[in-house]
Amino acid sequence: MSKWNSGRHNPIWCVTVSDGTGKREAGTGRQEGRSAVVLLSGGLDSTVSLAISAEEGIPSLALFFDYNQKALAREERAAVSIAGYYGLEIRKVELPWLGEISSSAIISRTKEIPDYSGSGAEGREDASRSVWVENRNGIFINAAAAFAAAWSCEMIVTGFNREEASAFPDNSFEYLEAANKALRLSVGSPVRVAAPTISMGKKEIVSRGIDLDIPWELIWSCYGDGELMCGICESCVRFQNAVAGSSAEKRVRFSKGG
Repeated sequence: MSKWNSGRHNPIWCVTVSDGTGKREAGTGRQEGRSAVVLLSGGLDSTVSLAISAEEGIPSLALFFDYNQKALAREERAAVSIAGYYGLEIRKVELPWLGEISSSAIISRTKEIPDYSGSGAEGREDASRSVWVENRNGIFINAAAAFAAAWSCEMIVTGFNREEASAFPDNSFEYLEAANKALRLSVGSPVRVAAPTISMGKKEIVSRGIDLDIPWELIWSCYGDGELMCGICESCVRFQNAVAGSSAEKRVRFSKGG
């Protein structure tokens, strides 16, 4: 049996299934009454979260969000390809107003994405603050809740994780619990946020991804939009450190540091 959480006090128990072909079928083995909308950015965390939920047979739909982020084209290509790999329908949700009002360095064309690779602790804190998009996860969850209600899904699957929660509080257990409390009041049908990776660090997420044989070559975990992942932004540095020494290391490419 495998276990993951939709909140500290709400474990979800599922039987792990596979179709045995090497390509996962998202509908295989779905338990009656359990289905999910998956938030899919095309990065490591959301891909592993999708893979876990696909093994357990519950995804019904993937959502990709366009908020005019610098990596939009690369993220969208990754998300569409990964959804296709798992046989999952994907829809694009456009949020142009978020891109217009945000001052985050991953959106603003007047700001450089910080080099996280050579920064000390204080510099890394500043870098994390500069790339944070205020209330992005809250907006994504609320949009996904509307889709979940319309599709009669009871779960929204996210890639929240322990490592990033230290820098971004809307990745934490506390945020997950608060979001679920709000959804109990804002959605008429039972819908809750689940995070298969909530208790994991990046190395643990990579290990789980290796176990599940995720399509590493399709992943885009970079704030930039180059031909290769830049290797110096916060997302890249965390990803590089996590895959270092693993069998996944040679299956992902960076322009620097990799």
